[in-house]
Amino acid sequence: MKKNLFLLLLMVAVVACSGGTKKQQVAEEEGIESVDIVDDGHYAENSLDYWGVYKGTLPAADGPGIETTLVINDDDTFNLTSVYVDRNTTIEEKGTYTLEKGYMTLSFDGDQEAQYYFIGENRATRLNADKEFIAGELADQYVLNKVE
Repeated sequence: MKKNLFLLLLMVAVVACSGGTKKQQVAEEEGIESVDIVDDGHYAENSLDYWGVYKGTLPAADGPGIETTLVINDDDTFNLTSVYVDRNTTIEEKGTYTLEKGYMTLSFDGDQEAQYYFIGENRATRLNADKEFIAGELADQYVLNKVE
């Protein structure tokens, strides 16, 4: 009786131990790699040198574009200059910004609604009012590149 119990426990142990090996073997055969995602706290505000000057031409609803210069200062302030390409119209604005996990909120001096950007490596991508990336055929034109 003891011999049968010992054999039964031995078989259970062998089956239990071989299950993990089979999963690993199948994963390796199929080229699947296990990856643990860790929030290591590396965001634009602490990993990138995001202060500086960003330039680009953003799409305009009623013209060929808006030449945009965004100056991000290290004292949490910004200057935004917008020049309409086909007009003699220049708009200069300033205010303060906050940056959280790469998402920058520009709060203007005055009553203007906030603008949102995603700060990446040497670029600032304009976001919509819901802090989402702009979609559509012009989506790639909402990027300002760092020049200084």
